[in-house]
Amino acid sequence: MPIILSQFIEVCRWVGALLVLAVHSSNVFVNLADIMSAPHSASVYAWWFFVSFELGHQAVVGFFVMSGYLVGGAVLAHLRKPQPFLREYLIHRFARIYIVIAPAILLTLVVDWAGNALFDGRGFYATADFKDHFRAASFFATFLNLQQIWVDYFGTNGPLWSLACEFWYYITFPLLLLPFARMYSPLARTLGFALGLALVALLSVPKSWFLLGYALWAIGALATLAPRPLIRSRWISLGVYIALLIAIRFLVRGPYLRAFPALQDIADLVSAIVFVNFMISIRFGPSEGWAPLRADIHKRLADFSFSLYCVHTPFLILIRSFVDRWHGSDDWVRMLATPEHWMFMGATMVVAIVIGFLFSRLTEAHTNAARRALRKALPAFDLPGAPEPQGQAAQDNGPAVARAPVSREAR
Repeated sequence: MPIILSQFIEVCRWVGALLVLAVHSSNVFVNLADIMSAPHSASVYAWWFFVSFELGHQAVVGFFVMSGYLVGGAVLAHLRKPQPFLREYLIHRFARIYIVIAPAILLTLVVDWAGNALFDGRGFYATADFKDHFRAASFFATFLNLQQIWVDYFGTNGPLWSLACEFWYYITFPLLLLPFARMYSPLARTLGFALGLALVALLSVPKSWFLLGYALWAIGALATLAPRPLIRSRWISLGVYIALLIAIRFLVRGPYLRAFPALQDIADLVSAIVFVNFMISIRFGPSEGWAPLRADIHKRLADFSFSLYCVHTPFLILIRSFVDRWHGSDDWVRMLATPEHWMFMGATMVVAIVIGFLFSRLTEAHTNAARRALRKALPAFDLPGAPEPQGQAAQDNGPAVARAPVSREAR
């Protein structure tokens, strides 16, 4: 992958995670109900426009597309090689997901337990958003990445929903494509395809975002095979994408969605296609230019974006509960936003970022060590009928998006 595209993806990872954090923080601490009826400063209007559910959701769409491009694209590359790849591929994917999500679930349990104990299970923890989310079934099912597919997400950690989808894309995508993997025997290919098809069928039974997300993820994966972008100029591609986001921000909401429920899905599919064209235009464009992408800070921020995405919401809810207790009720947060609200929200975001970074030093930073440990712990295996491997499969370092959003994977 060209370096400039890798740098662009790093920027998208941390910017997307920061946008998701900003959206959630704004929803919890800032009331802009008078945005259309009272005058505000330009900065408030800018915040209202950019830090919105619509654009936060498009950040998650971008996570899915990038995850498909990096992880699904790696699967397509493995299929063209002469050696088996599933063992090494699965070690990479399991280590990448579980070294973050398992500690994140445990941290959610601790933080939510503390919050419920301190505030007697009342206040923000008792709202409809989290009703029945503290059950043991949700806790254990989240370890299996079934949240928001077969069960509610656990506790207050809503963003984990996207990781469930991505995890199962990681598992089923290579299985569904195994008939094209000539390095495996006919029996191995048949069994793998049947298993992948059965898993997709089971995960598609409940009404969820699983299938639509799979389409977005697959768009990213298949884009690695594109011989050229639909729009060659990366500046024009960027302009088209920005114009689309502006249209989505104004049209895919409220009364328009109620009148045309399919509008959100259509917007997501179009957004994924336009975004992936932008990625391809960067891939095939000149390697020079766009100097801001090359700053080292982008990689440093991207390296803990996945962790930030996975752990920020339990702390936002805990801090919000302390605020309500301090003021005696939630009346202060429900007030129309004042400078005090904005400063408090900003401080809370800084706290969440610091926590995400520290969490990543204990988890995400040790992903490669986890992969080495899994290689040692797990005996050599592959699907029945597979020939002996002739070398280690190529490595991939794709994101886990949400990531995204969401997760979603990178994320």
